Amino acid sequence: MSEKGKLKRFWIQELTRPDFEDWLENEPEPVVIIGIGSIEQHGPHLPLGMDSLYVRALIHEVAKRTNSVCVHPCWPGYSPHHMGFKGTITFSEETLLSILMDTIESLAQHGVKRFLLVNAHGGNTNIINLAVQLCKRYSKVMVAAPTGPSDTELAKRIAERQKRYWDVHSGPTETSSALLLFPELVEMWRLEDWRPTLKTDPRLMEFMDPGRPDYELVSQVRAACMEPDTDDFTSSGIYGINDPRTADVEEARLRFEERVNFLSEFIRVWKTIPVPPAFRD
Repeated sequence: MSEKGKLKRFWIQELTRPDFEDWLENEPEPVVIIGIGSIEQHGPHLPLGMDSLYVRALIHEVAKRTNSVCVHPCWPGYSPHHMGFKGTITFSEETLLSILMDTIESLAQHGVKRFLLVNAHGGNTNIINLAVQLCKRYSKVMVAAPTGPSDTELAKRIAERQKRYWDVHSGPTETSSALLLFPELVEMWRLEDWRPTLKTDPRLMEFMDPGRPDYELVSQVRAACMEPDTDDFTSSGIYGINDPRTADVEEARLRFEERVNFLSEFIRVWKTIPVPPAFRD
């Protein structure tokens, strides 16, 4: 429902056409938030839809705080590197790019000029960045894919842990978010006999120390050496070497709030800038 531009529901699929039209006509500088995640293996304990479930929760909360419409156009993302584990669904790069561009172009034709892309899966990043570039050029709309915040003490602490332990997939950080947002889908009991399964050259393990003076260089050397498929270097599907059972729900709550506030403030500031001439009809 929308009354004089104020939404009571925020998912586009839950709005009637008159609701959407009312919002589009009366909301100053309307913003559509598009979330992209994945359906892929997340170790033995997290749901296959981890990334999409997370991004849905994130963009819905941002939409509520900014009177925006949110769209989750697809559950899978670009995940060929996880196909060695059953249950993973991947789109090709062409398919995911087309989904993003078609979604934006459809709503651009109805007059939307501002699109916020929110990504919850690293494998999507390059495709999303390309979609931003192409849609600005061909659909004549503003598109942003902000990341952050990265400068808070909490963000720095999490980033340091992710670098040191490669806690980027199914480790404590993701497990914390899952336990916060959809605990009923987490099966922690499957980690009873947990142990690291990361298989990589010992020298590359040394490159994971963010305290090294040459960390900027060696971390990129390590990235260049990483094998393309998850099952090449971990039998459990968990990347990191730190225990997922150390998940901290309160940390996840604070980080989720930081991200919601950051994206909401991004939208607030963005809407103070008039649509540049190149994007006007």
